[in-house]
Amino acid sequence: MPAPKKGGRKGNNEPEVKTPPYDPSLPEPTTRAELMKHWLPLTLDDKTAQKLLWISENGTKVARTSEAVCPYPNRPDRYDHSPQGLLGYRGYWEVDYEGWVVIGVVLEHAHRKAQDGPCGLGENAGSWGAGWAGSTYHVWHNGENKEVGLPLASTIGVYADQPAGVVSFFAVEQGEAGGEKEVRQIHKYKTCFKEKVFPALWVGTNSSCVLRKSDQ
Repeated sequence: MPAPKKGGRKGNNEPEVKTPPYDPSLPEPTTRAELMKHWLPLTLDDKTAQKLLWISENGTKVARTSEAVCPYPNRPDRYDHSPQGLLGYRGYWEVDYEGWVVIGVVLEHAHRKAQDGPCGLGENAGSWGAGWAGSTYHVWHNGENKEVGLPLASTIGVYADQPAGVVSFFAVEQGEAGGEKEVRQIHKYKTCFKEKVFPALWVGTNSSCVLRKSDQ
């Protein structure tokens, strides 16, 4: 599953992730500057990626260009139906995307096999997702979706706070006159997480997404 990067990895310019003690008194971040204090560098995990997904660029890009199958070995933790992969206390990350992509989070034991029930991102009670659907943003959870009328941005940010039960999606935009990037909240879910939460991606045909670095 995409997981936090660790120091010493070849080609990794980000520092080792050291999770600080959880402080419940910290206010929920609302600006990009506040969100960046909880930055979580990630790489994609080919152990959970569905076989239609092709991972490249040191585990930071995933694409689906056709029905061509990537020769990943079969594993019990691999998604075998919906083309998605897994990326916890509190963290924020951003994804650049092209095409039909859903970005979100899943519980550790959410469905991954078609025979177990709906396993697409946002199609079950254990996953939450957001994406651009051609004219508006859509957010999904437990098979239900909502439309959100915000302007298109090519980057989506996700903030997850496991103890607080919060998942928030943001459209990341360039500031006016080339200033600092800004965020607009697409949607916020308030829930109760009873197990670990992981970032996740669903990728449609002829689509791709790239995990951003903190200095981008």
